[in-house]
Amino acid sequence: MNKRRLITEHTALAVVDMQNYYLLKESSYCRYFNSLQHGCLDYIINRCFNLVLPNIKKIIGFFEENGLPVFYLRLCSARADRSDLHRFFKETNQNGVEKGFKDIYPLQGSEMAEIHDEIKPDKGAIIIDKTTYSPFTSTRIKTILLELSVNQIVFTGLATSQCVETTARDASDHGFSVIHIEDAQADYEELAHISSLYSSKGVCGGLIMSTEELLSSASK
Repeated sequence: MNKRRLITEHTALAVVDMQNYYLLKESSYCRYFNSLQHGCLDYIINRCFNLVLPNIKKIIGFFEENGLPVFYLRLCSARADRSDLHRFFKETNQNGVEKGFKDIYPLQGSEMAEIHDEIKPDKGAIIIDKTTYSPFTSTRIKTILLELSVNQIVFTGLATSQCVETTARDASDHGFSVIHIEDAQADYEELAHISSLYSSKGVCGGLIMSTEELLSSASK
């Protein structure tokens, strides 16, 4: 395969759920899950800060320099009672409230719903707020991508086996080609991360690459 053709003017970058409430240990989300199992988020948070965020930043830079679209997905709610969220997120949020942890899943417009500062989107960036694992279920993302003439999506973000994989599978079903960037994604444990990548590849027929492989192939 000629890797020089992987990234074209029809390729978009997806940055999935790299939000403050997942990454900041003071968030209600992190404090709640740590109360259930101490240290359960250490792996994913450490991987994000040490590897994933720096690599996503590099990839965003490449896409912006080449005038290619970047869209940021955010999982958050527009309703105080979280009734618009997928049932799992809604139930988890309610369980947290009952245990004294408010706003596990944040409201739109709140600081915890924002993309982490290290990759903070510029004004006018494409930000799509979803209430489900995949934006294809709860947003007009397909229309947005088609209006941009996108036919291929490069996937980064978290969690690999949850929102990233679900979105990638849906994207494939809707006719988009898929590229997973292994060292620009994170999961709650390494086994889940690797298993998800290869499970998704088998269904989507896409590629698994490193950040360096993506950037070097695109710059040749």
